[in-house]
Amino acid sequence: MKRSAAALALSLSLAPPALAGSCAGMGDLLAFIETQAGYPVPVDCPLINRSDLLETAPALRSQVGAFVPATGQILLAQDLDTDTTLGRSYLLHELVHAAQFRAGEHTRVSCEGELEREAYHLQTTWLRQNGEFREAMLLDWAANALGRCAGDAAGMDY
Repeated sequence: MKRSAAALALSLSLAPPALAGSCAGMGDLLAFIETQAGYPVPVDCPLINRSDLLETAPALRSQVGAFVPATGQILLAQDLDTDTTLGRSYLLHELVHAAQFRAGEHTRVSCEGELEREAYHLQTTWLRQNGEFREAMLLDWAANALGRCAGDAAGMDY
């Protein structure tokens, strides 16, 4: 079975485990995730690191972020500007994966595509609420491509 880049990102192992980071500056994103998906706001957030791994690992080259369950950290591309609406949406996407993992959702889904589908859905909803309709439309395409499980129909029902 061919693994997607997202699946690879979810299964990466880096050692040693990261210590929890501060949630400063992410309150709006965490509150959105709690309101929209019901995942509680964490006391400690995952460490967020800029990483060239996203540029050097062949399966991750097209990604701007990844959540690494083995370490609990979020990796973001060096050039991702998290002060922009679009950049914050990618951080939100990875925070969704962190919340999914904390809640044990990865053990309850039939495939990793379900986790991607939810993360993209929340990301595109947030983008639309912040006036970024074109970017949300483009990410809907990504959600359709990456948020599928074997046997799913071509279109995703949000």
